[in-house]
Amino acid sequence: MKKIKLILLLVLGLILAGCAESNIEVFRFVNHEIEITVGEEAILELIYGEYDEDSVVLYEFEDKEGVISLDGNVVTGLKVGEVTIRATIDQVKYDEVIVRVVQEQISSMKINAESNYFPEEGSIQLSVSVLPDYLPTDVDWSIENPGNIAEIDDEGLLTINDASNPAKIIVVAKSKYDKTITCKKAFYVKYPPTEKVEIKIEDNKTQVKSGETIQYIIEVSPLSNIENIKVESSKPDILSVEAENQLIAQAVQKTEIVVITCTTWDGEKASVRVSIVK
Repeated sequence: MKKIKLILLLVLGLILAGCAESNIEVFRFVNHEIEITVGEEAILELIYGEYDEDSVVLYEFEDKEGVISLDGNVVTGLKVGEVTIRATIDQVKYDEVIVRVVQEQISSMKINAESNYFPEEGSIQLSVSVLPDYLPTDVDWSIENPGNIAEIDDEGLLTINDASNPAKIIVVAKSKYDKTITCKKAFYVKYPPTEKVEIKIEDNKTQVKSGETIQYIIEVSPLSNIENIKVESSKPDILSVEAENQLIAQAVQKTEIVVITCTTWDGEKASVRVSIVK
């Protein structure tokens, strides 16, 4: 019986000793994965465990692509990639950390121009601005609706070759640094962009009877954009659009709702609803 008790005590002692030993910190990195952006620095923090913090630590890594630089325990991201760094102490114990270098993303980008209106042929220099503002602003330029009217070169010089007809040109800038970022800007040829357009019925008469004629009124700003406005009826067989801003109601068997829509040359729209009753 005494022998059994001694054996149990010995086993218990070994278990307790193992638990106590497991609570002792060992030499290792605080973090085994670190993510930094290009140009950012990070300190490779170590837990020295049974070693003195003044002990010499040897850092080693293989980096053929030049992803990082290492000065003591300070790592700097140079380009996108991933590197494993090994820290060795006492020439025996070592631990490894993965350093992942990522590219900081652009949060917003916009095209800058002195004007977005070309009353006649000419050129204008475009540029872009980004946030954060310390990131590169190099972009690939293009025109979304290419044709003979306009062209843009690699430096962002936009040229309008033909201003004889109204046109809306969409310029596209795609970041070379962050391929996920694209922005657009509209430029207007011959006529300026529409600021406001509204269509209404004279005397606010939005309910008419069969055979009745009513007048519609269009208000647009700037006023020059009154030209080339297109007016359409959602049910032309019930309420037709005629010359001199007239709408003529046809015979109906029940009350019908018709939407009259006007569209400016640059795609701005306004509408009004009219009821045709028996």
